Amino acid sequence: SSVGDILINYDSDKLVPVYGFGGTKGFKDVSHCFALNENEENPEVYGVHGIIQIYQQALQTFKLSGPTHFGSIISKTMEECQEIKNKGLNSYMILLILTDGVIHDMDIAKKLIVDSARLPLSIIIVGIGSANFSDMEVLDGDDGLWDNNGRKAERDLVQFVPFNEFNGNPIKLAECVLEE
Repeated sequence: SSVGDILINYDSDKLVPVYGFGGTKGFKDVSHCFALNENEENPEVYGVHGIIQIYQQALQTFKLSGPTHFGSIISKTMEECQEIKNKGLNSYMILLILTDGVIHDMDIAKKLIVDSARLPLSIIIVGIGSANFSDMEVLDGDDGLWDNNGRKAERDLVQFVPFNEFNGNPIKLAECVLEE
């Protein structure tokens, strides 16, 4: 809610598409991009309270499962950003990813982030817990991000925020979230 309260101020209609990754429902395979409200045609909820509410409901329906892949959720967001760009809309998207650690598709994530640099998109990754977040620091790419083909992202569009370092200080958290 702390990060959501910061970002929601930049959303004029306060309608936020909310997706999950690394979840299963029943005996189905792990999905790496699914609408938390189970409505793929309209995954939006209203405001931060709506995000929290749909997340709590999803925890009753979906089982969290690894491995953690960012590729599908980044690709989905890229599609939406490309649509915005193609329509000439004056809009910008922020993908907020909450994660507890290591990802298993690092090469794909790096490629997609490099590809995303030309889109109206920023990615904020919030690390929750005390896991090893070294991969998130790489994706942050303050000194540049390269994919495995040697292509460098044209701009720094990822901000990694280790949530536990802010000890409930919303001002410092806001500064870090909005730094890029």
